[in-house]
Amino acid sequence: MSPENVKIGRKTEQHFFNLMKSRGNSVSKSSEKQDIFDHIDFFVNGFGVDVKGNKSSDFIVLELLNVNGDDGWLKGKADYIVFDIMDMKSFMFFLTKELLIFVENNVNKSRLYTRKGKKDSCVIVSYDEIKHLKHKIINY
Repeated sequence: MSPENVKIGRKTEQHFFNLMKSRGNSVSKSSEKQDIFDHIDFFVNGFGVDVKGNKSSDFIVLELLNVNGDDGWLKGKADYIVFDIMDMKSFMFFLTKELLIFVENNVNKSRLYTRKGKKDSCVIVSYDEIKHLKHKIINY
C-alpha cells in the first residue's frame, strides 16, 4: 500500500474508533498479528471488525486474494467488514461471510481482476449490488 493509502486508512480507523466510543460501544484495537493475518482492525462489543475507508458507493473493492496471493480480507476472521462510504457519509456494516457468499454465487469470474505485478484477486461492486446484505448503517 502506498504511504498515502496507509495514512487515509489510519484516519478512517481513528474516525470509526472515536464514533463507536462516542456511541457507548466497547471498542478495542486488535493486535498487530490479528490485523495482518486475521484482517481484524477492532473488536466492537466483542465482534471482530475490518474497516475499509474512503469508498464511493459506485466503487467498492472486495478482496478474495491479497497482493501476495494469500487469502484476502473476504476470507479473514473478522465478523464484519465496515465500509466508510464517503458520498453517503456513513459506515456500513456487512457480515464478512455474507459478502464472500455473494461474490462466490453472484459475481461472474470475468469481473475478477488482478493488478499488474501483484497476485491479488478482487472484484468491484456498487453499493446497490450489495445493499440488501447491509446489517447496520451509522451516519456521521
